[in-house]
Amino acid sequence: MSNSSSVANLGPDFDPYEQLITIFNKNGSNVTVPLSQLDVYVQYNVRICINYGCQLGASLVLFVILLLLTQREKRGSSVFLFNAMALVFNIIRLVFQTVHFDTGFEKIYPYFTFDYSAVETGAYVVSIFSTVFTSLLVVCIQLSLMLQTQVVCSTLRRRYRVALIGLSSIVALVPIGFRFGWMVMNCIYIMNAAYMSAIWWLESAANITITISICFFCAVFVTKLGFAIRQRKRLGVREFGPMKVIFISGCQTLTIPAIFSIVQYQVVVPELASNLLTLVTISLPLSSIWAGAALDRRGTNSTTAPRRNLWKSLAFGEDSTLKGTVVSEQTSSSMSPSSAAKTLCYADRPHKPSQDSDTPFGITIEHDISIDSIRRDPSIV
Repeated sequence: MSNSSSVANLGPDFDPYEQLITIFNKNGSNVTVPLSQLDVYVQYNVRICINYGCQLGASLVLFVILLLLTQREKRGSSVFLFNAMALVFNIIRLVFQTVHFDTGFEKIYPYFTFDYSAVETGAYVVSIFSTVFTSLLVVCIQLSLMLQTQVVCSTLRRRYRVALIGLSSIVALVPIGFRFGWMVMNCIYIMNAAYMSAIWWLESAANITITISICFFCAVFVTKLGFAIRQRKRLGVREFGPMKVIFISGCQTLTIPAIFSIVQYQVVVPELASNLLTLVTISLPLSSIWAGAALDRRGTNSTTAPRRNLWKSLAFGEDSTLKGTVVSEQTSSSMSPSSAAKTLCYADRPHKPSQDSDTPFGITIEHDISIDSIRRDPSIV
């Protein structure tokens, strides 16, 4: 008994990576899919899950750092709440978006035959929650940017401040409106298991308006803080303080997310637009943490003990936050004019009153500073 096998004559031009695979539908019809499309499909899912996993890890780490390094009295501020909520919403939406690739929507048969009748109900819930929490994330980002703009520009003249607040409100509401419109239409198409080519323009409009709003807010930060740093430089304040920290963070928020948003239309990278929201979500609390750390370093040169945060209590103990923070009376009395120029107010420096004085408290003033002239620069707002 001999075994015989037939070998097909495929010809010299046959490409095994482009051979056709037939998938039969349950109604008897069939779909022919090139093998290369299956490779692209599998690789796309792997790459996008790696992308989401990296964003999820970064968001989790920063959320823990934000809780540890934020001072207790600042946790009730609106900016902290919006930044923390943005991180929480970003973590939740990334979890749902990652779990989506383990549902019935991403199996080969329903994806290529468009037969989603066997897809479980939980897959629809996961997809809807993903788009809902993404919209909530956009709301938190825009409100946080608007609040920080209001705080940064609080020293402007009233008419400029009102105009800027009104313009920033419009710039923040437009992407929120587009994003909620996309959310509603996306949920409708998900429930109908329909292809969303007809509403891609709405998602593109939401991404474009979000990019414009980020660039607008950060341009305001950079412009206003640039003038403020210039004025501080004229006053002799040369140290790397919180304002310069926020200045650098504003540049980072302006450039990197904008580059990601522009590049997504030129380079085929899975969900590159998703990185835009994560970068902004991470950059907003990073600037406040960095500025707070700079303030803590400055606080070590004053007699007032730095305010405690959870990280210092856990890492160094309760008493260690007070070590090395009290300046001796000799150091305070021998303060040079150059070092005095770095501080604009000495009300936090203790003054030991004389025994004959009737006033128990006072404000210490450095007398080695002289002012030759005062001129108002109209270019500084």
